[in-house]
Amino acid sequence: MSRRSQLIHDRRIRFFLWGSLLLLAALAYFCVHPIIWKNESRRMPGAQISLETASDFLIVVDYDAFNLQPDNFMKMSFSLAWLNTIQQEVGPVSVIDSHEFQDIELKSYRTVVLTASTAEQGSWVPKIRSYLERGGTVIMEMPGRDLRSIASADGKGGIRTAQTVTFASGLSESEMQALSELHLSNLTQIVGSAGPLEDAHTWMTIDGVPVIYSKNYATGRVITVDFNFGMLITALQQGRPLDDFEIRNQRDSSRIETSDLAVLDDAKLPVADIFERFLLYGVLNEFTPVVTMWPFFDGMDGTLIVTQREAGQGDSSLWMAQYEASFHATSTLFILAPPAFSDEGLDVIYETHTELGLMFDVDSGLRQRALEPVGIFKISPVWRQLNVEEQIEMIKARLDEKTPFVSSQSNLGMWHSYYTQSFKMLAAAGIKADASYRAPYDGAGYSFATGMPFMPVDTNGLLFNILEFPITFPEMKTQEQAAELEAYLEASENGLHELLAVSIEAGEFARKPVAETFLTWQSVYRMATQHKHWVTNILSYFRFSRARFTAELKTRISDNQFNHKKVQILRIETLAPETGMNVSVPGKFGERAFSEARRGVQRVREDAVLADSITTKPVSVMGYDRILVPLNKGFNAIDIIYE
Repeated sequence: MSRRSQLIHDRRIRFFLWGSLLLLAALAYFCVHPIIWKNESRRMPGAQISLETASDFLIVVDYDAFNLQPDNFMKMSFSLAWLNTIQQEVGPVSVIDSHEFQDIELKSYRTVVLTASTAEQGSWVPKIRSYLERGGTVIMEMPGRDLRSIASADGKGGIRTAQTVTFASGLSESEMQALSELHLSNLTQIVGSAGPLEDAHTWMTIDGVPVIYSKNYATGRVITVDFNFGMLITALQQGRPLDDFEIRNQRDSSRIETSDLAVLDDAKLPVADIFERFLLYGVLNEFTPVVTMWPFFDGMDGTLIVTQREAGQGDSSLWMAQYEASFHATSTLFILAPPAFSDEGLDVIYETHTELGLMFDVDSGLRQRALEPVGIFKISPVWRQLNVEEQIEMIKARLDEKTPFVSSQSNLGMWHSYYTQSFKMLAAAGIKADASYRAPYDGAGYSFATGMPFMPVDTNGLLFNILEFPITFPEMKTQEQAAELEAYLEASENGLHELLAVSIEAGEFARKPVAETFLTWQSVYRMATQHKHWVTNILSYFRFSRARFTAELKTRISDNQFNHKKVQILRIETLAPETGMNVSVPGKFGERAFSEARRGVQRVREDAVLADSITTKPVSVMGYDRILVPLNKGFNAIDIIYE
């Protein structure tokens, strides 16, 4: 071999050796610091919804008027947000598309809600007039010109930017202050008119302009809502993104979190619920008795849901579940994929009836567990991020087939930077209940303006079939935080009647036990019981709420003689799918006050009634007097007597 050939040969060997060393070094480095291959989840957009339920309430939407591809938040279609309002406060409700309106018989409903999407349906005027002449009640949201001719102001001022709530009839000072402190310019729009409607009664004004007012029409009445009610409720409960639907980081963090969507900070009153209850109990109930399915089991004054974070600690995080089982409490434990539990740990979960939910990861740039190696012989320079469906399947593979798995929560509150992208992923994965929305750690309370779960609205204006449970107290570690929670429980018991959700770090406690954290956690259950709140988990409340929505609830009013007195009788016919359900009825109706409730009334002569009297419970909902009437599972026929 020539000298030149030898040099080339040696150079090749050195190149091969150094290249091999570099390759091994790179493999070693990337095995310790692997490349993350992001695997996108499937996405499912919001969908149309149609409900045919035996109910006093009918919501009408026009899907043809929906803006399916808006380029701005203010241009979204928000009409389906009315479904959240009626379901949260009433329970059963029917929803139809505008194409069905002319064929449906309106007389079977006590209240018809014409959402903003139906504003230009002028051809409906004769049918609506006929319904009003028979004594019906119509709520119209921002009606167009022809519908305005029925009983609304002229609207010639056009659509305006809203600023401040300036008047709301009958609200308490604290409730009015909470509404007046809202900056409405990015939350809703109002309709201005050239002048007030003659003989109308004004219930609420924004910037001095009447936005909720009522007027009699024949024997019926029209309630006009001259602002975008659906937009306001959506912006408050679901959060307000930037106009282009991106979410701005507002919490001095390097990532997007659900708390970045919150409109309110350190909110002690559920503002969205105040708007909803004011409209239903403060306005509508003046004209027609609003009967509702009570939203809490066994007539409780509220609900406390305890959620735990397993934080990858596996069996050691189950100390809370075992302790809860000793006094028949329950909670939801969110776990990471792949699950870190042994078979013995899973047995504890089954024995304590602890609900499991997915603690899902959405950002591959953060340290997480939802990864699997891509390589051979344990050499894995690349790791693949598991999408939400794969995380769920990985957990389900370890569980008993009969174990329900419907809940989720975002790990560390992380959220996609686009307004509804995370909901699209959860919907595609089959999640039915989510608890990712949480108040900031430094500002517990009603940051999302409600304690009640709601269905999110997609940017196309349609709904995700997911119930979102906002966490009002994202961290319970200190006695100071427990004292703050007790103040919320007391307010809930005395009039707000809310679902309060708290989060406790079971996994973190397993790593670093702190006596104060344990004592704080113990006090949560004691306080909830003292303040007559149902302590449960997400799955149980989800099932109860679905029973409320699918129940049947119809009413009718008649004048009668009872004990030689002229009375009004409110007949309630309802089908209760579960035990522990109640209806709430007005404490007063017109000039008459509640006298008693009787089950299965049968009249044998003019003044005689043979029936079982029902033990009822008076409650106050934001100062509105209500009466709770317990139901039997199955069909109920109940007479509410007003004298």
